[in-house]
Amino acid sequence: MNWDPRTVVVTGAGAVSPCGVGRCALWEGAAQGRSGIDWIESFDVSGWPVRIAGEVRGCTAEQWLTRPVGLRRDRSLQFGLVAAHEALQQAGLLDADDRVPSRFSVGMIAGSGLGPCFEAEYAYGCFFNRGREAVRPMTVPKSMHNALSSQLSIYFGLRGASQTVAAACASGALAIAQAWTLIRSGLQEIVLCGGADSPLTPGMFAAWTNMKVLAHHEEPARACRPFDRRRRGLVLAEGAGMVVLESWESAQRRGVPVLARLSACGYSSDAHDLTAPTPEGPQRAMKHCLQIAGKSPGEVDYINAHGTATPANDVAEATAIANVFGHRESGLPISSTKSVLGHALGASGALEFILCAEALQHQFVPPTRNCDEPDPETGLDFVPNVGRPHSLRCVLTNSFAFGGSNCCLLLERV
Repeated sequence: MNWDPRTVVVTGAGAVSPCGVGRCALWEGAAQGRSGIDWIESFDVSGWPVRIAGEVRGCTAEQWLTRPVGLRRDRSLQFGLVAAHEALQQAGLLDADDRVPSRFSVGMIAGSGLGPCFEAEYAYGCFFNRGREAVRPMTVPKSMHNALSSQLSIYFGLRGASQTVAAACASGALAIAQAWTLIRSGLQEIVLCGGADSPLTPGMFAAWTNMKVLAHHEEPARACRPFDRRRRGLVLAEGAGMVVLESWESAQRRGVPVLARLSACGYSSDAHDLTAPTPEGPQRAMKHCLQIAGKSPGEVDYINAHGTATPANDVAEATAIANVFGHRESGLPISSTKSVLGHALGASGALEFILCAEALQHQFVPPTRNCDEPDPETGLDFVPNVGRPHSLRCVLTNSFAFGGSNCCLLLERV
């Protein structure tokens, strides 16, 4: 391939999701439409109006890492460590002690919508129940928003740039976009990036419940229904997705396999409302992404939609997609893998980025589970319930956030 040396490629990916630990479990769950959404087990929700979520079960850092991680870590940090380990290992960057050799200057850009909220909530509980003296002094460094990027940098020995992106549901995607920018500019050769979030604390879940945006259903696996006429709202989830991005020149020099090419990123802000989306913001982000990549709408073969299953998001996003790409006659498949994973906030964009890379590898489009009656007003192909083989060269993934932050990422097959 005669690529520019600064072309950005993916050389490693790692995931922790409600479908299991590892990118293979993530892909198999999404491709087969096998839901990871179930009744909440991690805390007591008896009598609550919403009792379902996309929980990660059976995953602690000690189970998957070679060295101990030391002090007790917030769930989002544990998931981030496990996902990062898988990504760095696949990229051939770890030695026998799970450290990146000092000859590599690897950056770390982590996205998280809420940060280590378990740690913060525990501290508040101690304060209100037992007073000031009960609050642990390590609460500050363990609950700061950059704890994720800092702990990953410390554990794996990442000596390059270390940054944290906090933009609600777009955090993971924006972290990947920021890494792309660093590599394209020549400031970094290799960057570990992605997102992690675990909002399933009693206090945080209560806040989301009281917003009246969460779905409830007597069958948890059928609760999340993106783009379906009977959608009831989003399903909250947790997890982490991490990828290794590096310049084409670096990947060639190291002799590592390339999973996909990250061709472009697109951004926009709705500049409208804290929670209510508009079609115009996502539309601008998608157009910006295509413009940066030098692609026409007809060159995109699949879209992994933000697809939260709230009426406001589904209508706004579907309208934006139709305005940019046309209607069903375009033959463009669109699916929301949140129908299987739930919405893991800052982790979602990174997990969906990994699914797009896997879709390119497998030449397969994952389905939108529970899309039994696709909204007829949009006239789009939402790949209802069953995934399908499809010729894929170029795919787009959307991440849109509370506050109006929008990010689109365009991947190409290698």
